[in-house]
Amino acid sequence: MKIAAPHQLAALSLSLLLAPALAHASLGLAYQFNGNGNWSIDGVGSNDTPVGTLQAYVPVGSTIQKAFLYSSLTPSQTLGSVTFDGMTYNSGSFTSLGSNPYGLGAYRIDVTSQVAAKVGGGSASRFDFLVNAEDPNYGIDGEALVVVYSNPTESERTIALLDGYSVASGDSFNVNLGSPLTDPTAPGFEALFSLGIGYSYQSGSDQSSQVNVNGRRLTSSAGGEDDGGSYNGGLITIGGLDDSATNPDDPNVHGNDNLRYDDELYNLALGNASNPAPFLSTGLTSFTVDTQNPSGDDNIFFAGLNLTARAGINQPPPPPNGSPVPEPSTYGLLAAAALVGLVARRRLKSFKK
Repeated sequence: MKIAAPHQLAALSLSLLLAPALAHASLGLAYQFNGNGNWSIDGVGSNDTPVGTLQAYVPVGSTIQKAFLYSSLTPSQTLGSVTFDGMTYNSGSFTSLGSNPYGLGAYRIDVTSQVAAKVGGGSASRFDFLVNAEDPNYGIDGEALVVVYSNPTESERTIALLDGYSVASGDSFNVNLGSPLTDPTAPGFEALFSLGIGYSYQSGSDQSSQVNVNGRRLTSSAGGEDDGGSYNGGLITIGGLDDSATNPDDPNVHGNDNLRYDDELYNLALGNASNPAPFLSTGLTSFTVDTQNPSGDDNIFFAGLNLTARAGINQPPPPPNGSPVPEPSTYGLLAAAALVGLVARRRLKSFKK
């Protein structure tokens, strides 16, 4: 019987690992920050020109690490352009986040340099960013601005930004902690969770998404047009500035006719009126977030996690020595390279026997 040479085994292991590792997930990690810092998130939608104002809160002493502008579309529309605070970005500048079977999709563009130029070292006041225009205005539900900044006075955090498109039958991602969780009720501990949802209408219609954390229902009413209006071209919501991080009192209530029952910002270090126990428990080393959209016609295009602990999203947490977090696109390659090295070393040892 032929025995494969070490390089052949390595190549086989690489091919087997890369296939699933690099496959496109509906919600994938776009950016992760580990260090002293925080985030700012805001959304706006309308059929007006200008569309409206997005805000960012970045305190004094901060440095912008990443800023993404998201644009969420109505069904089967194609992005033409968005003019953001005087800068016009055509469709070719955006990254498409895919489209679900209902024809719903969103786009993302990195506006770090533009935001950093305006913000500088931060301020005690909020910064305004005007969405001057959208093309097509009626075919775009609105925009969201997500900013991550470092600041030495902030707590050490893991901030993860996931984006893509929603699979109505269910999506899932895992959060792996660097060490067992000591006490989620301790002062200063935070576990904020934000969702960005497009084309969700809750004024007399039950278009809601469900979220479970480790199998426990967090909400059945995610969605709506909290940051826009009750019409095509304004159906957008994202958890962020001016939203409450308290969780919906009853996780089984749906959001029809009560837009503000759920503002898409949650705190997993808290419970709710139905069960005051935190969603994250002492001793936890990982947890899973599951989303589902029973109505089949909403699009969860963004999920953000802001955790005062070292963690990795669908990957092991980064080392505690302050090493840079690898770009998400390289995760599969890094894991494959490690496996290739392991296989080669084992084969070389067997030859020496």
